[in-house]
Amino acid sequence: MKSTSNATDNPAIKAAANAWWVRLDSDTVSARERVEFADWLDADPQHRQAFDAVCALWDELDAVKQRIVKPEIIAPKTPWFRRLWAAPTLTMCCLALWLFSPLPMLLRADFHTGYGEMRDIRLSDGSIVHLNSHSALSVHIDGNQRQLTLLQGEAWFEVSPDSTRPFQVHAEHGTVTALGTAFNIRLRNSQAEVSVTQHSVAIDVEQTEGRGLHAVVNEGQQLVYDQQTGLGRIKAIDSQTVTAWQRGKLVFENQPLGEVMAELNRYHRGYLVSDDSITQRRVNGVFRTDQPLAVIDALESSLSVHSTRINDYLILLHR
Repeated sequence: MKSTSNATDNPAIKAAANAWWVRLDSDTVSARERVEFADWLDADPQHRQAFDAVCALWDELDAVKQRIVKPEIIAPKTPWFRRLWAAPTLTMCCLALWLFSPLPMLLRADFHTGYGEMRDIRLSDGSIVHLNSHSALSVHIDGNQRQLTLLQGEAWFEVSPDSTRPFQVHAEHGTVTALGTAFNIRLRNSQAEVSVTQHSVAIDVEQTEGRGLHAVVNEGQQLVYDQQTGLGRIKAIDSQTVTAWQRGKLVFENQPLGEVMAELNRYHRGYLVSDDSITQRRVNGVFRTDQPLAVIDALESSLSVHSTRINDYLILLHR
């Protein structure tokens, strides 16, 4: 992200620049609106400075400028040989949208939650799954097995005992087998974080080169694993902190601001990000999951940083 230190500090001009950016980025700008925008830019040098700052902030300068076309300029007709590429290009775009959208994953899920939504699920075997915000889970339970897959997000599992059918949760190329009652799994950056709140679990990970790894994690302990690096070290945890999300709380203890912003994005339908220059600043505090924007306000005050907002959907914290 580029710095916005040269932009005007006038709140009214900055708000107008943000509003124009949103309108121009919508691809629905009329010719009359383009004229109005050109007049607004020419009215005051600070207008252009503020608008350039917003474009630079979101690395969208080139894309937006392409949409700011003078009314008297008419785009040339597309040559026939370019039109031949339209159909395959459209097909590729649709394929990309399918591959990179959450739809394929949601079609695999038996249960899922939206932003800020939490859900308690009672399974057919009597076990209970507490599904956190923006999470997805598939379930396969029959007379011979209890197999679940955490596809996205986070979940806390309260397992009903059944010695004939092991309770197993698959997550990020690993399998967590319950050896007791309750544990929490959180997916983040291709890693699985397993925290045991009651009794113990067994973890088996299949690494890229085909080598299998095994570990047992006991109550009050946590282990992080992924396919590339395998099993991390086992460390002690505070179970109340790990499961604070079930009580609508977010607990941060000396965590980098970048990680805090990533966590807030799970509870907010939008894009919250911090500038690279401040991502390592440390955050301590307890916040509510249903008020992610209030957390942004608190971070501004406690870390002495500023925010640039385009509505409440695009928010950047910076110096």
